[in-house]
Amino acid sequence: MNRDIKKFHEYGYVIVTDFLNESEYDELLRECHNLTQIGLKNPDEYWVTTYPNVPCKLDCAMSLSGKLYRLGRNETLVKYARELIGPNIETYISKFFPMIPRKGFSVDWHQDNYYIKADPNKMISCDVFVQGATKENGCLRIIPNSQHELIPHELDSHGVFEWISDKHWKDVIDIELDEPFAILFHPQLIHSCYRNTSDRFRPSVAWEYITTDNHPPTYNGHHSQDRLKIT
Repeated sequence: MNRDIKKFHEYGYVIVTDFLNESEYDELLRECHNLTQIGLKNPDEYWVTTYPNVPCKLDCAMSLSGKLYRLGRNETLVKYARELIGPNIETYISKFFPMIPRKGFSVDWHQDNYYIKADPNKMISCDVFVQGATKENGCLRIIPNSQHELIPHELDSHGVFEWISDKHWKDVIDIELDEPFAILFHPQLIHSCYRNTSDRFRPSVAWEYITTDNHPPTYNGHHSQDRLKIT
């Protein structure tokens, strides 16, 4: 797994660890627990479900949670993002995934920018896996160096969005770590997540860093397209 930002453009991603101190981690974990309980017991229109009473994700997560917004402004993550796309950036399209035990599912194979259609040189995807991740509880899997072009997506899988057909990809890397970590990746990198087949939650927060002058043509004002300044 690549941890060297200098090799980002070669592999299309970089892993970041040690970006949270103990109090920040504890606060983030509590917030993930609280949001998960809301999603299980009293979900509102910001929640997307895959099955009845099984929350998949919370849209607009950083606008709804100041603690998640604080994560998006994390000094280390912002430093990496600015090094990759420039100094003037904002967070965009933030989501929280609780990944429910035995039932949790988030995404099949796809490229973020297939949907967003932003300037790919002015946007970076970021996922934070709050307690780490394993293949059993739904870790991210990626195709390194797959970011150079968009490829067709089809309406299949669980039928909610268009995904890339589930091929037998070569060179798949499962991003498994037993500690909190972030992965910043090119918005056209092909990636997906396994289903959570374990007995524990696997919380994660995902968003884009986008330059302030980058205005995707797909923006339509929907609440899922929250965009917040970094100060």
